[in-house]
Amino acid sequence: MNRISPKWMALCTAAIGLTYAAGYVVTDTEAASRASSGQVTQTPVQSNQPDYGYVDDQGGTRPSDGSESQDDRTTGADQAQQGYKDGSYTGEGVNRIGSVSVKVRIESGKIAEVRIVDCTTSYPESLIEQLPEQVVALQSPDVDNVTGATESTDDFRSAVLDALNKAMA
Repeated sequence: MNRISPKWMALCTAAIGLTYAAGYVVTDTEAASRASSGQVTQTPVQSNQPDYGYVDDQGGTRPSDGSESQDDRTTGADQAQQGYKDGSYTGEGVNRIGSVSVKVRIESGKIAEVRIVDCTTSYPESLIEQLPEQVVALQSPDVDNVTGATESTDDFRSAVLDALNKAMA
């Protein structure tokens, strides 16, 4: 059996590395835009709360979607303390894999019922069907992430926040 020459080994290793890097950049559009614009490398915030942004190398927070800072957002816990107007409100959360629409019913200033009215994500609605009861129990849209349906969970949270923003007293 012949041995592979060191030159071929180095060439193959470089080719595999370049292929991996190219695949990463092509599938991670955010990484590609950071690389081409020379932006600061960012590390995701580690928290049980929804992803509201990133911590940059200088320790500051930046929004994950570039639209608003974490301080500008109203969290579900903040809203629950402020109270809501009674009635039914709809909300929608949308991202690249589809959308989730919800209907939230408020009674006596509290979340009485949450219903998923439409789910067009690429994952079945059954993966997130337990989230409405969590919102009612917690009186907040800050529900647990569903493994395997993270973006659908994010859509659901956004939809509930949208509805609750409409219900603000």
